[in-house]
Amino acid sequence: MTQERYSLMRGGLVHRLLHATGALHGRRLSWWLAGALVALSLLPMLLLANAAGMLWPRPHAMALLGDYATLARLLLALPLLILAAPRADALLRNALRQLSHASLVPAHRQPRLQLLLQRVRRCRDSWWPELACIVLALAPLYFHGGVVSLLPGIPDWRLQGDALTPAGQWSAWVGMPLFRLVVLLWLWRFVLWTMLLWRLPSVGLVLHAEHPDRTGGLAFLGLAQERFSILGAAGGLLLAGACLNQITYLGETLYGLRHLLAGYVVGVTLLLVAPLLLLAPSLIRARRHALYRFDALGNRAANVFEERWQAASEVTAGAESLLDHNDASAYADFSGVYQGVVAMSVIPVTRWNLLWIALPAAAPLLPLVLLAMSVDELVAKLFGMLV
Repeated sequence: MTQERYSLMRGGLVHRLLHATGALHGRRLSWWLAGALVALSLLPMLLLANAAGMLWPRPHAMALLGDYATLARLLLALPLLILAAPRADALLRNALRQLSHASLVPAHRQPRLQLLLQRVRRCRDSWWPELACIVLALAPLYFHGGVVSLLPGIPDWRLQGDALTPAGQWSAWVGMPLFRLVVLLWLWRFVLWTMLLWRLPSVGLVLHAEHPDRTGGLAFLGLAQERFSILGAAGGLLLAGACLNQITYLGETLYGLRHLLAGYVVGVTLLLVAPLLLLAPSLIRARRHALYRFDALGNRAANVFEERWQAASEVTAGAESLLDHNDASAYADFSGVYQGVVAMSVIPVTRWNLLWIALPAAAPLLPLVLLAMSVDELVAKLFGMLV
C-alpha cells in the first residue's frame, strides 16, 4: 500500500511538477525546498533594496530590513510552512489508516469508506484546485500592483512615489506570490480534510460511547487536527510582524493592540477546530443511545444490588455476607463506565488539543511583550505579580 493512498499532500499539480523535475527523489526535500524558496524570494530583493539605498533601517522611513512584516512572512513563515508539511502529512496519513483498520467501520461498510477516500484522492490529484491557487496567488498583482502600504505617511522601500522600486517589483511578482501559493496549498489540504470529516458520518461509523477516550473512539481525529496548528503559527508570525511595524513606525502600543492579538488567538483556534464539529451529530446520537441502554441496565443492576444488600443486612451467623460476592465490585465498575458515558464529549477534541492548537498561534506574539516593554518594566511587573 503506497504512501499516496492515504496522503493529503502527495498529489496535485505542484506535486506532479516537482516529481517531473526529479526533486522528489532527493533527500531532505523539505529543507532544500524551503531554502530554495527563501533564497529565490528574498535574496534578489535584498540586493535590489541595497542598490537603492533602502536596505538598512533608517529614521522616518521603512527600509527592507526594518520591514518586520515582510521578514516575518518570507524569512520565518514561508520556510515554517514547508518544513512542517512532511510531518503533518505523516500524522494525517496515520489517522486515515486508523479509520480503515479500526473497528469504527465494520467490514460490510468498508467499501463506503474506501469510496470516500477515493473521492478525496481524486480531488487531491485534480489539477484545477491548485491551478486556482496559482491564479489566486497572482490575483493581487492586478490590484494596486500587488503592493498595499499599511503605514500611511511612512516612506516605503517598495515604493518611489506612485511607482514600484525594483525591489518592490520583485516582492510583488515573486516573493509575495510564492508565499501566498504555499499558504493556499495548505488551505486546500485543510479543505480536503474538512470534506473528509463532513462525509465520514455517512460511511456508518460504529461509535462506542463507553470508549476510554471519552470521544466515542475518535480521539485520534483531534490529534490529527493539531497538525493544522501550523497555519495558526504562520498567521501569528504575520500578525506579529505587522504589529511590530505599527509599534515602530506609527507609535502604536501593545495595550492598544491587545484586542486584536487576543481575538486572533481565540478566532484561529476556533476556526481550526471547527471541522470537528461536523462529527458532533454522530457523537450526540451515540451518547444518547448509550445513556438509554445504560439507564435500563443500571436499573436492573441497582435492583439486584439492593436485594442482595437487604438480604445481607438480615444475615444470620454463619451465612454469607455481601462481601462474599462480587456484586459490590461489579456495581462499582458499572458506575465507573456509566460516569464515563455521561462525561463523553460530543466533539472529538480535548483541552490538550485546544492547547496545542492555541499555543502555536500565540507563541509568535509573545516577543511583542519583550519588544514593547523595557527590561526594567518587565522585571518590575513580574516582581509585582510575585510579591
